[in-house]
Amino acid sequence: MTAVAPTVTARSEVREQTGGQDDRALAFADFHTHTRASRDSLLSEARFVRLAVERGLTHVAVPNHNNVEGAMAVRESAADLGLDDRLHVILGEEVSSADGEIIGLFLERTIPRDLSADETSDAIHEQGGLVSIPHPYDPFRRSHIRETALIALLDAGKVDAIEIFNSRVTFYRHNLAAAELAARYHVPGIAASDSHSAMEVAMSFNVLPAFRSAAELKAVLPGVEWHGSRTTKLVHVTTRYAVWSKALRRRMGRRPDR
Repeated sequence: MTAVAPTVTARSEVREQTGGQDDRALAFADFHTHTRASRDSLLSEARFVRLAVERGLTHVAVPNHNNVEGAMAVRESAADLGLDDRLHVILGEEVSSADGEIIGLFLERTIPRDLSADETSDAIHEQGGLVSIPHPYDPFRRSHIRETALIALLDAGKVDAIEIFNSRVTFYRHNLAAAELAARYHVPGIAASDSHSAMEVAMSFNVLPAFRSAAELKAVLPGVEWHGSRTTKLVHVTTRYAVWSKALRRRMGRRPDR
């Protein structure tokens, strides 16, 4: 798909491509982002919200690592800034299951880590949420879900979306492998910035009919149009810096998220 950011110009192009639909009828969504509530990000909630709005996103999921509270803080920040009418924040969590990472969207409570992939997906669905699989074939992230566990979830019909384009995946062939898997199982494929820093916000996004709930999103996902661009390999330095910086702050007796 096209490698553009969802600026005003990009929105105009999408409207033209889709028959002149009004912006209010479309969502420009990123389903995988991080803020300082993740151990490998220093991005504040307020800056994240402002950047998302400035760059044209209307919906963002914030699945920080192993907590939903970070997404709640983003939602509160959007309200405090008076931008909650322009940016719909989806509460989520990137769960470290015993079989690798799984994203839950539309959650209200943190799902404990180290459950099996099957138990994790069930816990997400029990909250009325959606199961999304992040970067399933990225060999440079040991945290990605193991293929045997992923295939078992797919065979059981427990996957609602698969990231077929993740901006942080180093080699395109690994995104392509995810796309082929999604097509084989007829699971909607989405793009994700997987942003951890300011420069990455809105690097990838999805265009689809506007939605407000998990059920509405699931209904429109099969027709999603995604747009993505890959980050430079050096972007991973920002996550390493965040981890080291927070570790140093803890050693100095300071809050790691400030």
